[in-house]
Amino acid sequence: MLDDNLRSAADSFAAQYEALRRLEGWTEPSGREDPDGGQPRLWKGRLRSVSEAASMLRHEWTSGSQPLVADIGSGGGWAARFLQPAEVLACDLLDVSPGSATVTVRADMRRLPIRSATLDAVLYAASLHYAPVEIAVSEAARILRMRGLMVAVDSPIYQDRQSQAQAVARTAAYYSGVGYAELTDHYHPIGSMALRQALEECGFAIERFEIGSKRHLFGRFQRRQPTSFVVARRIR
Repeated sequence: MLDDNLRSAADSFAAQYEALRRLEGWTEPSGREDPDGGQPRLWKGRLRSVSEAASMLRHEWTSGSQPLVADIGSGGGWAARFLQPAEVLACDLLDVSPGSATVTVRADMRRLPIRSATLDAVLYAASLHYAPVEIAVSEAARILRMRGLMVAVDSPIYQDRQSQAQAVARTAAYYSGVGYAELTDHYHPIGSMALRQALEECGFAIERFEIGSKRHLFGRFQRRQPTSFVVARRIR
C-alpha cells in the first residue's frame, strides 16, 4: 500500500531497522520482531504495557462485538494476539508477514490507507515517535470513529525541550555508534506539551497521560527505555 515514490526509502529504513533490532536482541532467529523469539529482558516491560492497554480496551467493547483496531507501527504484528476479540489491522513500514493480525498492511503511519472514521481504537506500541507528533495524532483522529480511543504506550515523551534535545543527541550517537546513522531521521522524541496540544486540537479528550523512563545499556551508549502510557478519546 506504499506509493512507488516512497517504497525505496521505506526499503532502506526497513533493512536498517530490522538489522538493528536483530543486533539488539528484539527479534526471533528469522528476523521477525516478536516477544516469543526475542530476549525476555527486553520484552518484559513492553508486554506489560500492551497487556494493560489491551485489558483497558476490552472493557470498552460490548459483549459479542468485534471492534476494528489498527496496530500502527506494528513491527512483527505480535500485539494483535493481545487484542482479541478485535479485528486487527497491523500497519508498518516493515514488510510484516501474516501473523496474529486479521490483516497486515505495509503503510506509512503519516498517510494510512484507511478510510476516515472507521476504527474503534488505534494502538501505538512504542511507535508514536516514528512520525512528527502533530501528523501522527491528526491521522489517528481522522481514522477513528467518534468516541474511539487512541492508546500510545512506551514512546519517549519528555517534559521540556532540553530533555527532548538531549534525547535526540543521545539517540543520534547511539545509531551512529552501531552503524545506522540514517535511522536518526525517523526518530521524533515527543514533547509532553506538544502532544497535549495536538490531541486537544484534533478533537481528543485526554483520559490518561503518564510519562516516565528507565535506563537500559546497549554497548557503550546509554538509551532510555520509555514507559509512557497515553489514552485519549475522540470527542469531536
